[in-house]
Amino acid sequence: MKFFLIGFLALIVSGCVTTTDSPFSNKADEGKALQNYIQLGLAYIQRNDFEKARTNIGRALEIDSDSSEAYAALGLLYQQQAENDLAEEHFKQAMSLDANNTRGRTFYASFLFRQERYQESLQQFELAGRDTGYSRRAVIFINIAQCHLKLGQNDQAVKAYEKALALDRVQPQALIGISQLLIQQGEFLKGQQYYNRMVNVIKSSGMTHSAKSLWLGIELARHFNDQSKESSYALLLKKLYPESQEYQQYRALKSND
Repeated sequence: MKFFLIGFLALIVSGCVTTTDSPFSNKADEGKALQNYIQLGLAYIQRNDFEKARTNIGRALEIDSDSSEAYAALGLLYQQQAENDLAEEHFKQAMSLDANNTRGRTFYASFLFRQERYQESLQQFELAGRDTGYSRRAVIFINIAQCHLKLGQNDQAVKAYEKALALDRVQPQALIGISQLLIQQGEFLKGQQYYNRMVNVIKSSGMTHSAKSLWLGIELARHFNDQSKESSYALLLKKLYPESQEYQQYRALKSND
């Protein structure tokens, strides 16, 4: 996801009102409204409706001008609009206001990853991963694995995927990630074990194979000389993803057999 910021921040901060004439009956109402505005802002960012996103985040800051979550949302907004300096400024502001804002820290870490600042991204994801109460902690460790891969640290990437799966045994992204990495490292038996788990998740959840997961199945089937499975995965790949890079790879592979 991309996002933006500065002159806008000056406008919304200058519009903040801190008088006793509050439209909210109590602090609980204020807190609920604050979270609702932030969530609306994030939803509008996802839809690329930046004006409505800006409006709702601005309303959140009118309620709490020191809201770490609102500043993190602003960081996303600026990132989406390719205002990278402003995005980073507001991510850092969010962290300075609340170092325990784990969701905001993952936003910042993802921003750094997209800037190809992988070591810095890894550091932020690792800090976020310390929050044992965070509901999407498994995803954080998948992202940690991705950082390690970019840094050429494959063994650490495997450990990060294993941690993600310790937190969520049926996490499909972690299963496909560790399967692919183990296959690349020549650990086909271990890769097959994780791949089988992924296939079971796909079957039980009604998910559809991706082109990547089918290609991994083909690689494993060829390694273990299982022509039946290779043919089955190849037919699915041709049917579902005939224009995919994976299918073109398979065609090239077969032409050289």
